[in-house]
Amino acid sequence: MKGNIGTPFFTGFPVDPALDWQMSRAEKYCLIDLMNHLKPEVAIEIGTYKGGSLQVIQHFSNEVYSIDISPAPKKFLEPKFPHVHFIVGEGDKLVHELFTRIDQEGKKLGFVLVDGDHTCAGVQRDLHAILSYPHKHPFVILLHDSFNPQCRKGISTIPYKNYPAVEYVELDYITGSFWHNDTYREMWGGLAMIRVNPGNQQPLHILASQGHLYRRAFWGSTHLIKDRLSFLGPWKKALYRMLGKPYRTDIYDEF
Repeated sequence: MKGNIGTPFFTGFPVDPALDWQMSRAEKYCLIDLMNHLKPEVAIEIGTYKGGSLQVIQHFSNEVYSIDISPAPKKFLEPKFPHVHFIVGEGDKLVHELFTRIDQEGKKLGFVLVDGDHTCAGVQRDLHAILSYPHKHPFVILLHDSFNPQCRKGISTIPYKNYPAVEYVELDYITGSFWHNDTYREMWGGLAMIRVNPGNQQPLHILASQGHLYRRAFWGSTHLIKDRLSFLGPWKKALYRMLGKPYRTDIYDEF
């Protein structure tokens, strides 16, 4: 990535420089410390790409399932992470079966990272799939790119009161920014956190601690126009294919 705000990055964690970790420094520090705190028995990642986050998740977890719609991450990363279960497919269609398997094996899910489909509908599908399962144990959901308007809308419009096990939602656990590469004035990054506790008896808390910053950034961003034209994406991608040119999302399918 150009102008990467995630480097230089000073840490005692053994980061593999060969893995493209698309997070800011603040997000990286957060993920490392959170995983060190949680040390989950089982963790799930939705959206693998090149394993930047996966290297942290697998380091602190007993068992990890990493789901991606593209077969490329499994092919690229399986030799590096032989103890990770790589699953190819759509996360929202796979997690219920995975949750059931974890329960049947008598294990405890402790952490889920959602970093897959970055459309509003895609984020909603992932969250509905995760939250609609009758979980037995508390766990934490971390959602990347909560500063992106589409992702944020997907997170914030979930009817959380329909899921009584949700006790805490913070849209800005780590805030995002105008991104740092050639995507001019696009809003990316940020980590939202959701705490799920099947024994929850407390009123639900939904926070957006950097809401004012988000709104100020949005009115100065390209999303005012860009997101309204997102329906043109499939035609634009088809045109790039006809011209033999790589489309910007091709990097997630072909390493």
